Amino acid sequence: MEIKSKNQLGISWASELEKKLKWLLLFRLIIFVVIFIAIFFLFPQYSNLFRLMIFYGVVSLGYLGSLYFWKITRRKPGFEFIYAIQLISEIGLEAAIVHYSGGLGSLLTILFALTIFSAAFIYRLAGTVIIATIAVAAYITIVYLELRGIIHPIRTPTSNLLYSNMDMAYAAGYIQICFLYIIAFVSGYMSQKIGTHLGELEEARKKLERIKLDTDQILQCMRSGLITVDHEGKIIYFNEAASRILQLPGESVMGTSPAESFPKRLASLSEYIKKALSSTAFGNREEMTIESEYGQPIPILLVASSLRVEGKPSGVIVVFEDVTEEKKKELLLREMEKLASLGSLSARLAHELRNPISVIRGSAEMLEKEVKSGNTSQRLTNLIMRESDRLTSILEEFLAFARLKEASQEPARMELINVRKLVDESWEIVRMGLEHPEDIAFENSIPSDLKVLGRKEQLLRMFINFLQNSVEAMGEIGGKISVSMGRVVRSPYGKDELLTGISIRDTGEGIKTEDLQKIFEPFFTTKVKGVGLGLAIVQGIVNQHGGFIEVKSEWGYGTEFIVYLPCERE
Repeated sequence: MEIKSKNQLGISWASELEKKLKWLLLFRLIIFVVIFIAIFFLFPQYSNLFRLMIFYGVVSLGYLGSLYFWKITRRKPGFEFIYAIQLISEIGLEAAIVHYSGGLGSLLTILFALTIFSAAFIYRLAGTVIIATIAVAAYITIVYLELRGIIHPIRTPTSNLLYSNMDMAYAAGYIQICFLYIIAFVSGYMSQKIGTHLGELEEARKKLERIKLDTDQILQCMRSGLITVDHEGKIIYFNEAASRILQLPGESVMGTSPAESFPKRLASLSEYIKKALSSTAFGNREEMTIESEYGQPIPILLVASSLRVEGKPSGVIVVFEDVTEEKKKELLLREMEKLASLGSLSARLAHELRNPISVIRGSAEMLEKEVKSGNTSQRLTNLIMRESDRLTSILEEFLAFARLKEASQEPARMELINVRKLVDESWEIVRMGLEHPEDIAFENSIPSDLKVLGRKEQLLRMFINFLQNSVEAMGEIGGKISVSMGRVVRSPYGKDELLTGISIRDTGEGIKTEDLQKIFEPFFTTKVKGVGLGLAIVQGIVNQHGGFIEVKSEWGYGTEFIVYLPCERE
């Protein structure tokens, strides 16, 4: 920011100086051409004067050399020194020209004024007076030498008249000197005043530039998108956040109306801006859904404000933000509330059914001892006992689901758990229940130093459930299960906490698209035998640990569950 400002100042001074030199070159060229033509007609017999004027013209081209020097070095002090040598050289040549064009009576003393005027472009008042003093000294020297007869002036009617009357000669010299100083004071003063004014303007420009840069930087760093539209409906500001949220390059929409430059996926936003331009009521927050470049819905929250210049409406400012993450948080919180209420219901229902089932099973065991083996009563008794066991298993699932609410009240039981060891332990339990464990390839690439904060018995149950589901999804043909560490993210619940992802991927049949949104709902299952509480319990465990679950699956290509839990590395 600061470097840019300094560069801008350098460029400003440079461009100003370059403009001055160009105008000065043009002005001197015109004067030189006029004087050269006048000499051609007034003094055709003086060859020395012609040669001096040509040489003078060549020296005047030295201004081009000064300009070139400045462009190469960009050093102001060095340029001023070269320019001073240029002016002093000109004064010497001008003194010679004055001598060969009539001395005291020469009309070409105007050349001194031209050099003084040129000095005012760069040196302001003080420098211009110094150059004028050098010019006056050169002029007095020429006149003195001519009056003393040391050098002989070129005789013209005017010089003959002046040299014949000393009083008139002194008066003419005095007038010329006064004329040169007047030129110096007037041009130097004007240059100084203009320079001061330009300096003030430059300072004001710098302040405005700083304000503009600061304001622009603030707006560009905003998390919210900002679009400003003028009264004609043209976009005059489009910050980086707006470009990121809308997935639209800012340069492609500047100076156009939203209706012209916005694609169809942003039609609702374009219509909102159009209505805001003709509305008088502002400040109401609205929510709408737009689409990404790939057709995915993006919920945004936006508000429009009137843009006023000198109290008059001049357009509309629209501020908006992507609330996708907030929507995810709301969904997670609703799921947690639903799980909590279902947990309470499950607990009451399980307690109500447990005692009758125990009575039924106990009675069936007593009947089994009394009936004879092989008759119908024996088969019915076995059926009662088997179904009682199945109901007991279901009740155990209900109770596990219900206990999640109780476990949330026990923060003291949280501990640091080595994830790699826990996953290995979970797989060993699952593998022992397989008929053909050799059909399943298992890979655990979790770092050995990765630890999570949680309840070991719950996380063990979680991993067993995931691994069991993967085994069942692969069926009899077998496949591969891979467990690895995923990315690290911040907690979506507003906590200053990092969560690490743990990926469980299998090569099973996958999950149908229409079922993906339902798999964590209690009592939803696609299995022939199952209650549908397994993944609901898993989600409850993860939620109580302050984490969340992502699912990636495609029917026929396998499934990946990514569990995010509070982490710690050794």
